[in-house]
Amino acid sequence: MIERVLIQKKNGEFATVNGWVSWAGFDRKAYPISFFEWPQLREGQIEVTPSTLVVGGVATVLHALRLLGAAPPTIDFPDSLLGYLGRRVRATTLGEVRGLFSGDAPEPLFVKPREVHKAFNGYVLSAFRDLITTASLPDEMAVWASETVEFVSEWRYFVWRHEIIGVGHYNGDPFTHPDTATVRKAVEDYRVEAPVAYGIDFGVTAVGRTVLVEVNDGYSLGHVGLRPVPYANMLEDRWVELVTKRRLTSGNSLENG
Repeated sequence: MIERVLIQKKNGEFATVNGWVSWAGFDRKAYPISFFEWPQLREGQIEVTPSTLVVGGVATVLHALRLLGAAPPTIDFPDSLLGYLGRRVRATTLGEVRGLFSGDAPEPLFVKPREVHKAFNGYVLSAFRDLITTASLPDEMAVWASETVEFVSEWRYFVWRHEIIGVGHYNGDPFTHPDTATVRKAVEDYRVEAPVAYGIDFGVTAVGRTVLVEVNDGYSLGHVGLRPVPYANMLEDRWVELVTKRRLTSGNSLENG
């Protein structure tokens, strides 16, 4: 299915360590590999096809998938996993959040983008002055707003074909581990609606609870220590799943029309 791999660079160097790890994985898998820079993709100088796997930052890969009509919706907090959040999370807009902080200061909120991934890094709002960070963004921007949680440690579990194949620690105390049974149960509960490859992040709170941080789609996933070949396998399978679903959907639409 995949005929070549395109890996993003920046100023002639790997854009991120994720790019280098993907290169190492696909090189071991003996895939033809080429490199590109974001302006080339943005300006249409790079041909993107379903059999061309694009590896890069989230915005870059989403752009490539949109060109193919295969970009997926955000899966931060799947319905089947809401019971693992351990906090209230709701979909809202920046405008509504700004309204909350225009009068008496409410309880602190953690805010992150809902649809425009990485439009800004998620952060805690405690006072009106904290809105300066997102002042240039429109009121209608979709965001998630949640109660704040004090995490002692945070971990990413890599799930490929419904099996956990690796785990990486990315924040906090590396000796404080999430409850294994909770993580396994969450992966099983998510099985029906889960993509073929994804990362599921869990944290341990200050009171020792294991709660879901978020789910990250596998099309552009930080490797957080995952070995090159398994990492490449995840990127490949998720790309194929997305472009295949797009073809099937298009085919059905044509048949039904």
